[in-house]
Amino acid sequence: MGGSILGEILAAKRRRVAAGEFTAATGAAAAAEVAAAAPSGAPAPPVTLPDGMRFAAALHPSSPSESSSSSFLCEIKHRSPSAGAMLSDADARIEDVACAYRRGGAGALSVVIEQDHFGGDPAWLPRAKRASGLPALMKDFVVDERQLDFAAALGADAVLLIVAALADADLARLHAAARARGLAVLVEAHDEAEVRRASTLGAKIVGVNSRDLSTFAVDLAGMARLGALLPENAVRVAESGIRTRADVEALRTAGYGAFLVGETLLRSSDPARTLRELRGENATEVKICGVTREEDVDACLSNGVDWIGLIFAKRSPRCLTPERGRLLAMRARGEGDRPGAVRGVVAVFDESASEDEIRAVISVVRPDVIQMPVPPSSPSRKFFSSDLPLWNTVRVGRDDVGGVGNRAGAALHFDTSVAGAAGGTGKTFDWSLLDGLDRSRPFVLAGGLRPANVAGAVRRVRPDVVDVASGVESSPGAKDPEKLAAFVREVRRA
Repeated sequence: MGGSILGEILAAKRRRVAAGEFTAATGAAAAAEVAAAAPSGAPAPPVTLPDGMRFAAALHPSSPSESSSSSFLCEIKHRSPSAGAMLSDADARIEDVACAYRRGGAGALSVVIEQDHFGGDPAWLPRAKRASGLPALMKDFVVDERQLDFAAALGADAVLLIVAALADADLARLHAAARARGLAVLVEAHDEAEVRRASTLGAKIVGVNSRDLSTFAVDLAGMARLGALLPENAVRVAESGIRTRADVEALRTAGYGAFLVGETLLRSSDPARTLRELRGENATEVKICGVTREEDVDACLSNGVDWIGLIFAKRSPRCLTPERGRLLAMRARGEGDRPGAVRGVVAVFDESASEDEIRAVISVVRPDVIQMPVPPSSPSRKFFSSDLPLWNTVRVGRDDVGGVGNRAGAALHFDTSVAGAAGGTGKTFDWSLLDGLDRSRPFVLAGGLRPANVAGAVRRVRPDVVDVASGVESSPGAKDPEKLAAFVREVRRA
């Protein structure tokens, strides 16, 4: 934003404020409209009282030398004057993006609501917060205390104050007024003079934006130098231009403990994966298979699991009815009373399943993926005419692993074959059998994985997805929350 554009934005904002668009009443009305539009049984909307302490805590890394789930502030915005559109069909994707950020390890959300130049919508904040369960910053150009009342009523936990947009007296007044309302405040500076103004203010959370307001240029080296000027007791937030893990590491070395990232994630085809890479974590996805209970779905959501598997193979002790599968799938998609959502639901069948049985499950459960063995000798079952991708199960020890290139499917799912068992055997196979296979399709690795060996499996095979059932159970179909959490943790550390 050049100086003239900033002036235009501020003038437009003052006109909207004067017209009564930003008050406690309009904020409460927007939040109520979001709550009314939520599906039946969806998570409750956020309370109107802000939780600035939770937001501030979310930006504190657990260790200065390690990435942390609490050190990334992930942004949702449609467009910007400098970068253009970055989230197409934004209004339809708010919940999906917010939940992807949660799976990827975000500590908090930044939701850009400015309408005229950024294409935002105030309703996006309560929607994103309800879907993800994460604390949220209302990112707007605040020039009036009425906007603070609006933010609190909307359910925001924090607001942005831009030093370049406010005189010292206004900055101090709005900062104190926001804190008095229980809102955390991210004070944004762009140069040395603004950093010193933020420090004089006594700001507890200071963001340094590397994008020059006059030229649009991103200066990460300059942001690193400015970080040294920030008070030691302030949370230092690096903003703009962060694209790689190397950028994060350089800025962390310069003293930053939190990172605001938007464009890099929004332009990614897989924001959760990209966020994990920025955090220095292994990006391999996790599938928890054989889920049979609501509490196990909740454990998956709490731990950022990407996929859940619902089994409809009659020989399995974890076999579900379609009706039971539908309820679990709805909860996994965020339609229950817990925030978050998995990337997808996998319906698992064995080779004995008839087309009618498969179609009945598809119609009731609405899975995102079908998983079952389909050898080359039967490549064209009619249900494949649907849009659902197939994860084709290769039964290692029974099927010809070397011939998997001739199998149908969007991905290859490798599992240990045990006579009379439909998966969930708890037995590994020789991972070297996968060496040299064509990797043009994703690999899903299953068979005997557990917290103690999954990191080694990830390093050895480098699968796109790891799949576990019995390895995180206390009994067939009953997941152990501690084992499940440990499994995900080991995958991320691998």
